[in-house]
Amino acid sequence: MKFKIYSIIAAGTLGLTLASCKKDFLDKSPISQVTPDVAFADAAAAEKLIQGAYDGMYNDFHIMDFMTNGDVISDNCYAGGDNPNNAQLDKFTVTPTNSNVSRDWAALYKDIKNCNLITDNVPNIKDDKLDLNNRRTQIIAEARILRAYMYFHLVRLWGSVPLVLKTPSTAEEFQPAKASVDAIYAQIIADLEYGAANARVSGPNKGIVTKGIANALLAKVYATKSNPDWSKVQQYADATINGGYSLLGNYDFLWDSNHKNNTEAIWEMQYDGWGGPLGHGNWMPSQLFGAGWKKFNTPTNDLVALFNSEGDAVRKASSIFTDGIGWDDDYWKDNATYPHIHKYRADDKTDTYLIRLADIILLKAEALNEQSSGGWAQAKTLVDQIRNRVNLSGTPAADQASMRLAIEKERRLELAFEGHRWYDLLRTNRAITVMNAQKDGNGASLNYNVTPAKLLFPIPQSELDRNPNVR
Repeated sequence: MKFKIYSIIAAGTLGLTLASCKKDFLDKSPISQVTPDVAFADAAAAEKLIQGAYDGMYNDFHIMDFMTNGDVISDNCYAGGDNPNNAQLDKFTVTPTNSNVSRDWAALYKDIKNCNLITDNVPNIKDDKLDLNNRRTQIIAEARILRAYMYFHLVRLWGSVPLVLKTPSTAEEFQPAKASVDAIYAQIIADLEYGAANARVSGPNKGIVTKGIANALLAKVYATKSNPDWSKVQQYADATINGGYSLLGNYDFLWDSNHKNNTEAIWEMQYDGWGGPLGHGNWMPSQLFGAGWKKFNTPTNDLVALFNSEGDAVRKASSIFTDGIGWDDDYWKDNATYPHIHKYRADDKTDTYLIRLADIILLKAEALNEQSSGGWAQAKTLVDQIRNRVNLSGTPAADQASMRLAIEKERRLELAFEGHRWYDLLRTNRAITVMNAQKDGNGASLNYNVTPAKLLFPIPQSELDRNPNVR
């Protein structure tokens, strides 16, 4: 096929449209544009393709929607602010015209397109330099890990979606039908297994995908499938844990921006600010725009109460700060002070963790607990390791059922505002029970009325209009 033009979005035109101000925050031109005469010519072009795949991740989905999807939909955050699309997600009233839903779908499939350009074409580039030190294989492995990660989000958010594994060349391929959830997971696993076997052990920073990232994702994928394979979870969790990572001694070092690319980070988005050399800036809801900005993703009464009841002062101080800026918040309006997220405090240069070691340690604990009725004792050692770091005593859980809930709680407190909570509730089949039990600060039900039909996003209306095969 002859290609007219490929734009690999690096720090592309990102329009952050907020309902209250109707303003595009970011207007950045693409910095990696690939045209037919250079796209697939040599080793340098292959490196440009994989760099474009990485740079393409600096879009609204990975910059901010990961937290809205993981924490606002869950019991960790209210929507906050004044964006009606976020409010729909918060209240389980999402429609196919929700702009968050459509932009996330588009962003993930654009990332997949960038990966498919690599897997389609890098194997055929005739340049001996590309085979020095297995670089060709490494590039393909990185692309397949990235593609698996995008599909992992798609299948958890939408369920059955099109499985596009090559650049479309026919009318039919431009309107693909949905694949089964099992088929999507099978492809995710195949891509990650290839990545675990062929990716680099380490890169120049924690933003480059490696064997450790592939192993960590495999552990998470095997725990998330409709039929979890806990022995596989343990296998890949062990492979990750033994891959040279270690917990930081001080929990707050994870968030002070003085310890980027630390030993606990497995996969870390690299931000240098919108005005930096790379132009990779972050947008986080807590402090970036100062006291005069409406605060999005507001911590819930339920989460604040959990930190307090657990006596978890260390993680609460790192995760939440309070001030007098409430903006008539529906859930905190009777308070003199209001909670805000505190994990992202160094303006637009704050890195975010896609995966870190504590997540995988707790996932291994879960695998140990689920594999046998006596596994709780081994799981306790790992849970207590996480608790001891923040000066908490060991968990009192002393059987499989209580340990299951203890691990769920520990993951919530440890990983709050990192985009994991909703997916944890989904994979453990706890989402409906937990969300329908939510109350406001006065003990009144929030009346979410969650049903199985509300657990997944609707296909965006724009995609329904474009592709009748996804109906």
